[in-house]
Amino acid sequence: MAASSAFKILQSHADRLASNSELSKNLLKELEAGLLPPIPEVIKIPSLPQRASALPTAWVRTSLFVNQPQTKAKFLINQVLESYDTIRIEYTGEQLNMFDNDVYLEVIRLAQGRAPGEKILFNRHSFLRALGISGGKKNYDALHQSLQKLKGNTIKIINLRTGDSFSLIDRLSWDEEIGYWWFSIGGIVIDMFSAELSYIDLEIRKNLTTPLSKYLQNYMSAGLPGEREVKVNNLMRLSSTTSQLKDFLGKGRGLTKALDELKAVGFLASYAIHKNKNGEYIVRWNRSAHQNSKRHASGY
Repeated sequence: MAASSAFKILQSHADRLASNSELSKNLLKELEAGLLPPIPEVIKIPSLPQRASALPTAWVRTSLFVNQPQTKAKFLINQVLESYDTIRIEYTGEQLNMFDNDVYLEVIRLAQGRAPGEKILFNRHSFLRALGISGGKKNYDALHQSLQKLKGNTIKIINLRTGDSFSLIDRLSWDEEIGYWWFSIGGIVIDMFSAELSYIDLEIRKNLTTPLSKYLQNYMSAGLPGEREVKVNNLMRLSSTTSQLKDFLGKGRGLTKALDELKAVGFLASYAIHKNKNGEYIVRWNRSAHQNSKRHASGY
């Protein structure tokens, strides 16, 4: 009787093994036939050139980051941003200036190669040093405020009947007592970094002293190096510059001061401001290729 029970148990195990073996064979056949769905590819922010950051080209010619001091920042609600693009971009949150842009460029540099939602640890002192800024409570507070602005906004990008809504930073967490800081980037933003990018030279940027110089670096980094032009009124509109045209064009002020600075640091080979046949002011520039760029197709 005992022998019979033992035989039945062994037979049961043998049948289960045979069944598992058959299941394994069937799974292998399905894999070979491509019937099982492929493992989805995790999209990450791509690797960037050394000492460079990047922004989607669709962003750099908009009023997402503006030529305005922090003291004049507004709180916007579903504000349609100025843009050349046919895509409608709506912004809700405190208006972002060029310091916020500097902070976000460093955020993206730290996030390269990271997946959506991945925790990215950072040290506040090292973060500020990368921007060319010293530590200290005042600057730590400014950094914290900027990161919260980047986290607290809502951006809607609408194209025909489709759209996306997201924040520039997905998560932000800190513990000042132990010096613990981290952020993460959301999937929608990372998807946008798989499209055309404008690379921003961070060494040049640290030598720029005016918000307008930094805005122009963003704007002019789109596309290939070489000659380009833009109407001055469009440039004022896109950068949210509020000064009068005569002041914007004044010698040693506004636009000319920013262009002179960009030329002095080697970003521009030359520039000129003139009127077209319609009496509109045009700025034409020749952007130099980066000294480490081996091919102009990189746009850097």
